[in-house]
Amino acid sequence: MFVIRADVILREIEKYIPKMYKSLMEIYKHLGEIDEEEVIREQYNLIDGISIDFGVMQKTRKAFVIKSDFSWDDIGSFTALSRFLGSNRSNAVSEKVFLEECENCAVFGEKKKLIIGFGVKDLVIVDAGDVILVMDKNRDQEIKHLLNNLSEQEEYKDYL
Repeated sequence: MFVIRADVILREIEKYIPKMYKSLMEIYKHLGEIDEEEVIREQYNLIDGISIDFGVMQKTRKAFVIKSDFSWDDIGSFTALSRFLGSNRSNAVSEKVFLEECENCAVFGEKKKLIIGFGVKDLVIVDAGDVILVMDKNRDQEIKHLLNNLSEQEEYKDYL
C-alpha cells in the first residue's frame, strides 16, 4: 500500500502531471460556486486518462510502501464495484432493484427509480440519471473505448 500526504501528492501531481494539476486547481477554485458542475465537466474532459499509479506513484520518491494485511479492490471496473453491492440470488444489486429469473447481473441504480430485470444474464445495468447503460458483464474493461467513441459524437457530449 502506498502512503503519501495530500499536500505532497498535489505537489507531485504538479511535477509529473502538470495538465491534470492545472485542471484540479481550476476545479478547486469553483467548488461551492454556481458553475461548479460545469467547470468540473469541462476540466474533466481536458484531463488525460492516466491513473495516479502510473502518473505519480511509480515516479515519486516521496511515498512510502507499507506492508499490510487487508482486503483491497481496485474499483476500476463494474465487476469490482459490484462486489460492494447487495446480493440477490446470483446478482449484485443496489437499492430499488427487482430481478426475476436473472443470473450474474450487476445492477446500479438511483433510489428514485425501480429497476426491473426479467430473464437476463451476465449484464451490467447502470442508471446514472440521464443515461442508462446496459452492457455485457464480460466486456466491462472495454468501457473506456465505448466512452471515447461516444465522446466523438457531438449529439451525445452533454451526457458525458
